[in-house]
Amino acid sequence: MAALAKTCDLLILPTTPDVLALDALVLTVEYLKQIKTSHYRILITSIPPKPSKAGQEVRELLVEADLPLFRQGIRRFSAFQKAALQGLPVYAVKDPRAESGWQDYERVGQEILDIMEARALEVEAKEIPRQTDFF
Repeated sequence: MAALAKTCDLLILPTTPDVLALDALVLTVEYLKQIKTSHYRILITSIPPKPSKAGQEVRELLVEADLPLFRQGIRRFSAFQKAALQGLPVYAVKDPRAESGWQDYERVGQEILDIMEARALEVEAKEIPRQTDFF
């Protein structure tokens, strides 16, 4: 894990909103802190549909713990299981929720691009030497 953390631009930690997954997430985050890795984000996946509040409760818990979290989560749809069984991407499955599932991933993808762009701008700003005025 240390080698992966040191060589990737952004480590994505997927978790489901259940106790066992959160226990594993806590251990992973503690390890990342030990090796001084901060370029990670938590992605809540398999968020159950309403009336369950599990997804929102886990989100609030992670925000309260001040952990880096994607704004978008991945909702649980049967379309994902159908896609896996058919060997297709979720957008290609004939299911009324397939498009919504695909849009969840597109939003996460856009967040990743935004994060990487912001980091690139930070690095660029640090590398540009300040011009001194000679007059």
